[in-house]
Amino acid sequence: MSPRINFARGVPAEAAFPRDQIALCAQALSRSNDPAAFQYGPASGPVRLREWVAGHHDVDTAEVMVGNGSVALFDLLCRTWLEHGRLKPGQPVLVEAPCYDRVLHLLRSHGAHVIPVPVDADGPDIAAIEAGCAGRPALFYCVPDFQNPSGAVYPAEKRHAVIALARAHGFTIIEDSPYRLLRYEGAAEPSFLELAPDVTIQLNSFSKLISPGLRAAYLIAPAPIVAQVARFAEQTYVTPGNFALSLAAEWLHRGHLEPQIAHLRRLYGPRLRSMLAALDSFLPGQRFLRPEGGFFVGLTLSEPVDADLLLAEAGRAGVDLADGSGFFIERPATPFLRLPFGSMDEAIARRGVGILAEVLGRLGTAGRNP
Repeated sequence: MSPRINFARGVPAEAAFPRDQIALCAQALSRSNDPAAFQYGPASGPVRLREWVAGHHDVDTAEVMVGNGSVALFDLLCRTWLEHGRLKPGQPVLVEAPCYDRVLHLLRSHGAHVIPVPVDADGPDIAAIEAGCAGRPALFYCVPDFQNPSGAVYPAEKRHAVIALARAHGFTIIEDSPYRLLRYEGAAEPSFLELAPDVTIQLNSFSKLISPGLRAAYLIAPAPIVAQVARFAEQTYVTPGNFALSLAAEWLHRGHLEPQIAHLRRLYGPRLRSMLAALDSFLPGQRFLRPEGGFFVGLTLSEPVDADLLLAEAGRAGVDLADGSGFFIERPATPFLRLPFGSMDEAIARRGVGILAEVLGRLGTAGRNP
């Protein structure tokens, strides 16, 4: 019996983890006379990691907070803004459609009025952002580089258009950038933080670069905002996971990042190309993005089909899919599927796409059987 194929979660490949390097870093921390990694510390996180992030992004250390995952940091930011009146219950916030589902849940839990902005291969619908500005939104949450879940990248002209609207209407761009360095082809666009630090707060993470088990992430914002969020964090969890964050700092200060990125590009690049080739072969009638990096390929079916039935039938055939409707405010007219490619080799991904095509064929949706 063939093992199940998991398209439901976008997790790193086990071959991506720098286990030996991490072991040496942990050993170095254990033998150090500095107890900082083992002790309570500042709510803004270990200074050594904040200093590395500041140097990497050419910002001041006071503008950096590190913590236990980027979603947790975004949650703390929202809670801080609610406390200080910068984000009010019922106030509009702009998000991508599709959007990372955990962020949708988070914003809804804080009582925000979530307004979707369609995102496709050429980036966000600027007219939709303009229309949303009528309600004076507090923020626009976006993943402009290899978006989760679609894989989209914002072109330069769209980035400048978003910045112009942010400055004109007073909203903050929340730039989530965990996939930015995972580019396997082509040239990178400047980040929102690089283009417009006056209206941008960046969230970032080492989960896809080192290991999600470390929960090492950071927030870059004006120093007064970082100080406010840190004060709120101290009231919430006293101190973040100092040992894991110190481990990340040790690994980064040893110069491992650039070789690791090169390794990840060699690992994931062929897997992305194989996924796209499989979609071309088995599902030529469907619409999907062709990203040059990241972890995901977004697939929008060309014809209506019962999404719940599709998930159930694919599951019975041995392929687990995420519920694509969870990435939207309202259920899309035709199902959207997020297809992760990083955690499986080329042969497994191709077999999964082939099975998906067979299932869609049985359900009457255009596709070619293997």
